[in-house]
Amino acid sequence: MPLNSAAKRGSGQSSPPKIRNYLSIPPERRKQAIKRWWYARKLVLAREGGKVPLTKKLILEVAAEHAREKGHEKVPCYNSLRVWLKKYESNPFNRILALAFEHSSGNPIQKFDPRIEDILDECVQWAWELPAGTALNVEAQFKLELAKKEYRQLLKEIELPDGTLNLPSFRTIERRFAAPDNYSKDLWRYGIEYARRKHTFYTHRELPDHSLSVVEVDYTTADICVYDLENMCLFGRPSVLFFVSKKSGCILGFAVHFDNQSYEAFLYGLRMALYPKDMARFPGAEWNQYGDFMAMPSDNATFLRGEDITRASEEIGFEIIETLPGEPTGKGLVERMFRTLNTQIFHLLPGTTMSNVERRRMFDDSKGLGMPFISLQQLEDFITLWIVQYHRTPRRGIGLTPRLKAIPQDVWDADLKNMPPRDPIDPEIFVSLGGHRRKVTIQSDGVTYKHLTWYSEDLLEITAHPNHRPGTEYELVVDPSDLSTAFITNPYRPDRSIRLRPNGRCAKYADGLRLFVHRKIIEHHNKVFKRKPITIESLEVARRTLPEELSKLLDKKKLQRTAQELAKFQSQVTRKLKRSAIVNVVASEAASADHIDFAAPFAPTPARSKSSSNPGRGRNGTPKSLVSQTPDGELVERDPLEDAVAKHKSRGTPRTEASGPVSETPNPVEAPLTTPADRRAALRERLAKKGFTE
Repeated sequence: MPLNSAAKRGSGQSSPPKIRNYLSIPPERRKQAIKRWWYARKLVLAREGGKVPLTKKLILEVAAEHAREKGHEKVPCYNSLRVWLKKYESNPFNRILALAFEHSSGNPIQKFDPRIEDILDECVQWAWELPAGTALNVEAQFKLELAKKEYRQLLKEIELPDGTLNLPSFRTIERRFAAPDNYSKDLWRYGIEYARRKHTFYTHRELPDHSLSVVEVDYTTADICVYDLENMCLFGRPSVLFFVSKKSGCILGFAVHFDNQSYEAFLYGLRMALYPKDMARFPGAEWNQYGDFMAMPSDNATFLRGEDITRASEEIGFEIIETLPGEPTGKGLVERMFRTLNTQIFHLLPGTTMSNVERRRMFDDSKGLGMPFISLQQLEDFITLWIVQYHRTPRRGIGLTPRLKAIPQDVWDADLKNMPPRDPIDPEIFVSLGGHRRKVTIQSDGVTYKHLTWYSEDLLEITAHPNHRPGTEYELVVDPSDLSTAFITNPYRPDRSIRLRPNGRCAKYADGLRLFVHRKIIEHHNKVFKRKPITIESLEVARRTLPEELSKLLDKKKLQRTAQELAKFQSQVTRKLKRSAIVNVVASEAASADHIDFAAPFAPTPARSKSSSNPGRGRNGTPKSLVSQTPDGELVERDPLEDAVAKHKSRGTPRTEASGPVSETPNPVEAPLTTPADRRAALRERLAKKGFTE
């Protein structure tokens, strides 16, 4: 109550009102308070500013006159009028609030001994701390506590004259069990984290200035079981990691991997978020969200803490915003997007595990829930197309107010003018951040690690140095997202880093291969062949070998047909989008020499192989020329479409007739007519041959 110093001195022995809020007074009690207020006000007016003393006679006369004016049947007594007047004068801030009296709380005398109540409270808390405790557990524990030696004197004191004990009944125990507040119940039964998340209140946060200001990052275990089409030894429930813009709700990048909470997967998705996307495989679909962002919330996840993520933030140029661990509302946008992804994609595909085990048990085994029937590559395609659709769908939380919806693509386009310049980022930064470093020696065929060999003619700079000795170890840095990329630092020229490439037969195996997949292949090889791999050929065999568990799952023909139908549907959609794509005609003599089929355009292989783990290496379009080297060492330029034209011609024209050998069916011979008697005779003859006499 805002009492000034004069009012506080004037209040004297009067206490402030017990009711603290005028709005909390019920209507009936407010009506009574107003009635008292008018009586006190009439007494103050009768005083005439202190000129007339308030005697008992004057007080009763004023009260009787006011009661007659208002039509009150009973006039308040003198003592009540004095109390009302005192409260009226001592609380000038809200006099009606001071005259609103509380109802009596009833009999304050406890029925049971306070020590009994304390024991019962401890038993109630003990029962709520059980996984499924009830009032029956409270009663049983209460009896065990009273049977202890330290409570013998207490039992004698609560004994009644008739010899019984003054103890609460089971109904009273049930009321005590249900009496604690909901927060205490959840705290005792499930823990402080659950109680805090359930009973807390959240506030809407202000959106950042632009779409590349704050980007939320989080991962979830997908509700689907898939297998790796390229590496059959990998199958199970993958983890999906997303980079989502806080302002627009657009998805900048994602990573699907079998390595849970992996820093390597984080860099894999970060690389996609920073670089433009190659959407050549999805004609008509656009995904133009990318760029280096300014800040990223961190909830103390494994891959978002430590020196690695700190070094990544310093080299890429973003800040880390600390949030409470285990609080999904700190990154509510990406958490809500996971739910949408599960319901719109994962729960509709074959092999889904649904949201939990109990829900999965509701379905029949023929549904094939929880079995890998689509590949990891197919899942990535579905997610990519879903992201394109997600950006065109109105979403809540990114509009002018938290409850208004907005389209993520429109918010992104409107923010382009507010974004800072998106500078290019050297892909070698990611190799430096997440590169796998090992000490190796240089041999005559290059350097070898994990059964893979890399080489470069520039290694001669190290081996020809006078300080080099056989057996000297040098630091090798391998890109864990693409084993075809490796570097070695020249210690004799610290400013010189030598780029290595796979040697010979390792090139095809290592192209686009991730490090953790390579480890799984080695592990599978050791399990199948009971020995360590010696050559690349043995690893290739292990890579192509289908594990026994996966072969048993794919052996179910009914579910395999479902996967085939899904692949067929995807190919139909791809062809439909391909027909509507815009074909860029390449100026080439080889291409112009023949008719160009716009329904099935072709393109030569890029000059540099494209790796899915490094979007920066992709090449859109066709190079103007290719340079090849003859066996004599001569460099020859040739048209890049010559090989593609030859391959295109070899396809031939589409067949209009059914393929395969043609067989002619002779004219059918009319069968003789048979009567019922003939059929019965033939039946008797067949039964007689089998030994039936009747």
